[in-house]
Amino acid sequence: MLQGCVTSKEVFLADGTKGYNINCGGSGMNYSNCLEKAGEVCGTRGYHLLNQQGEVVPFSQAIRELGANAQSSSVGYSITSGATVTRNLFIKCK
Repeated sequence: MLQGCVTSKEVFLADGTKGYNINCGGSGMNYSNCLEKAGEVCGTRGYHLLNQQGEVVPFSQAIRELGANAQSSSVGYSITSGATVTRNLFIKCK
């Protein structure tokens, strides 16, 4: 699955200050996209990188397929497999 959108969400950090969760998940993205968004969010002030998380989550999806003949009792399954890629940066503007 390709995702083409980098998002940022305001969060409150453990010390009560404001930070941001930057998400750049998807196979069409990389951490450079997250870093670019962090620069946009904080501007010329810059930012501190607090945490970086990412993983590849495999998935399988079974799709039930009915037989072409309405009188046929055969039922088959088609398996589709792949992975979802997640990437998150947690930043705090300087």
